[in-house]
Amino acid sequence: MDKLAVVVKNDHDQQLISRLLVTRNYRLFDHCTSLCASDEKFESIIICHRRSKQAPAPCLPNAGYTSRIIVLSDRAEEKTIVDALASGAHHYIDLRATERVLEARIDAALRSHPQHESLTLHVAPFTFKVDNRTAYYGEQKIDLTPREFELAHYLFSNRSRFVSESELMISVWTLPPSLDTRRIDTLISRIKRKMNLNTAQSKWKLVRMRNQGYQVRC
Repeated sequence: MDKLAVVVKNDHDQQLISRLLVTRNYRLFDHCTSLCASDEKFESIIICHRRSKQAPAPCLPNAGYTSRIIVLSDRAEEKTIVDALASGAHHYIDLRATERVLEARIDAALRSHPQHESLTLHVAPFTFKVDNRTAYYGEQKIDLTPREFELAHYLFSNRSRFVSESELMISVWTLPPSLDTRRIDTLISRIKRKMNLNTAQSKWKLVRMRNQGYQVRC
């Protein structure tokens, strides 16, 4: 089974990808639907997305389809970047960079997924399954979006300490910490509601301390 899949539509980008991934084995697909129809699983997927009226935003495969999604795009609008990351992408790389920079960023993105990382985190009564980004309360599945799962998993994985907003922007969103952090508060509110945190029925609380960040605690 191939470890890396690439979704790219035009010949120019196919040639670019072949130069960037010259030392790697990968499968080439012309569309995300073609990729998903192949009924295969890949450790990583690279999606090459160019600005056009027909493709206003990068289309991503189902969040449970792969453990790592990297978007290469020439669109630099904050909303496009944030929407792609919120939809399940782990990295968003600017296609307008030089090939040397692109190659380095792709290598860094692929390296950032440690193969020895545990695929399951169990913090009773919650279970987080990293391979398909699914969370459970006991046997019951919790309806978390890919980004909500990433944030909840990161906070529960680091529950022994406060996690700063800057760390979350970098580690969960892969965005500069200088960007608007209100998105964190929005997802925190959703996670609290969906996971029933900070209630009399739950022993877990998700708290925020000014100048320190967020922490999950009993």
